[in-house]
Order: sequence, then structure tokens, then C-alpha cells
Amino acid sequence: MSDAEREVRVALVGAGRIARVHAEAYRSVARGRLVACTDPVADVAQGLARDYDLAVAPDLDALLSDPDLDAVLIASPNAVHADQVARALSAGKHVFCQKPIALTLADADRVVAAATGTDRVVQFGFMLRFTPPVPQLRVRLAGGELGSPVTAQAAIFGWEPSADWFYDPASGGGVILDTLVHFADLMLWLLGPAQRVHTEGGAYLLDGARRYGSPDNAVVTVRHASGAVSSMYVSWTAGHGNFTLDVYGTAGRASIDLVHQQAMNLFRKPTDPPRPGDGWAYPDLVWRYGYGDEQQYFVDRVLGRADGALAATPQEAREALRLVLAAPQSLDEQRVVEL
Repeated sequence: MSDAEREVRVALVGAGRIARVHAEAYRSVARGRLVACTDPVADVAQGLARDYDLAVAPDLDALLSDPDLDAVLIASPNAVHADQVARALSAGKHVFCQKPIALTLADADRVVAAATGTDRVVQFGFMLRFTPPVPQLRVRLAGGELGSPVTAQAAIFGWEPSADWFYDPASGGGVILDTLVHFADLMLWLLGPAQRVHTEGGAYLLDGARRYGSPDNAVVTVRHASGAVSSMYVSWTAGHGNFTLDVYGTAGRASIDLVHQQAMNLFRKPTDPPRPGDGWAYPDLVWRYGYGDEQQYFVDRVLGRADGALAATPQEAREALRLVLAAPQSLDEQRVVEL
């Protein structure tokens, strides 16, 4: 097969909600194809395979031993990301891994070391880097159109967890680690390294958050080394997804609103019993472009057609983790945490 005809064959590790988002994205990825999946829950894996015409592997080892498989897309619970990335790289596979890189800095360091010692592509799922108009905002900031950044304010509305492990700090990490990590990476990408962190919040509504002593709503304030200050409100209780972002500089302001101003807003009256997707939905920019474009970029990197400059490096994923580990520490200890 010539380089022009080559196709990247990818397998999904995990078959839950986010795996389906990525599977849907691959319907429009050029020269990349999902061919298989695996999940410890056999019925879930079979359901995903049926809907997307995939083979089902019994476990990760079976995928990693397949010589015809080029890459794995890790969409499993957060606690196993580090081990699965390291195993996949050791087996010679390219790796796309959902955020976060790990749940501890020690595990993140293992991933960074494994990625440093390989020529395989390693990319992490910070899809906001690929969601219009966020990349354009970064270009404008870097070009000085807003002057020197002074402050950024964001509100991040995540979907209520679909499984108990999301709430557990030892498995999913809670709303800060699981959901705010997207904006931790984004703020570091836009405003530079973090210097100190302060968090307020709590378990206001969700029983799962109360059981595990983790917040379902929080406000995280970051002082960046540049002098800029970012404030991020994150919620699992708003009942809808997507975000707003305002950036203020010495010479101007930029605003993004993916709650109210996507290309299409959709409302479907809730039914009894409820259907997936009832209520407000915003199906275009984040879902169509963010996830689809990051997967296209990953495939293009494997094919040597993209240089990787847009993607979060393992070291950048580690720095986002460092920030979101400091945030709940600040909340628990009721103090500012220096980084």
C-alpha cells in the first residue's frame, strides 16, 4: 500500500459515553478507521461494536498483540490511563488518551518518561484546542491583539456523571480533575504557567459528590507567572454542557459563548421515561469540530502529515494535572497552594 493509500487502524479501549463520542467523530475522519474495541463489561462492548461495526477484543492485551493495529484510543476510567498508555507504548502502538494523563504526578511522570523514549505519537484529549474559535483566540493573544493578558473568566458546564467512579477522588478525581482539567490545560495554553491556586466550592446537589466528599461545583482561581489571573467556575449540576470564556487584556477583550451562540441550538421536550439528549443541546461546534478535529489531527500525526504543535504534549498534560491536583488540595485545606 502506498503512503497515499495508507489507513490508520485504531481500537477503542473503553466503550462508555466518551468512547461513543469518539466513535461518532471517526465517521468523518479521513484515512483513519476504528476497527475494534474492548471493555470489561462485555454487553457494553458488544453494543458499541454493533452500532459502529467493530470487532470486540477480550482485553487490552489482545489489542496490543494485534500486528495490524496501528493505534489505541484510550477512553477508559481515569485511574487506569497511565498504565494503559505505558503498556500501549511498550507494545509499539500510537496512543490517543482521554484526559487526564493520570491521577497522580508520579503516574504522570511515568507516562512522560515512556513517551520520551519512543517515536510513537502520544496525544491527550484536550479537544478545546481544536474547537473553534479557541485556536484563533490563542493566535490573537500570541500576536498581541489584546495587549498583555490581565484576566480570564470561564464557566464550564459538565454533564452529570454517568457512573459512580467519576465522584471518587481515587478513581475519577471529581469535577475538578475530570471536567475542569480541560480548562486547566486551556488557561495554561493561553496565559502561561501557573504560580498559585485557590479554590472554593462543595457538594451542593449530587449524592455521589457527598458520598465521596468531593465537590460538584467549584471556583478555581489561578495566579499565572505572567501576572495574569484566571477564574474558572465548574459545575456538574447545570443540566447542560459547554462553556463561556472571557479574556481581558491591556488593549482589548475577547469573548466565547458556546452555551448560547453555537451554530445551532436544539431543544427537545423531556419525556417520561427520559431519552438521551432531551432538553437543550448544542450539537455543532464542540461535538462536531472539537472531537472530530482532534482525532483527524491524531491520524494526520501518525501519517506524518501534522507536526503536533497544536496537541498537548505529555509534559503539558502533566502540568494541567498538577494544577487540578492543587485545586482540591486548596479546597480541602482552605488555603492558597503555591505551585
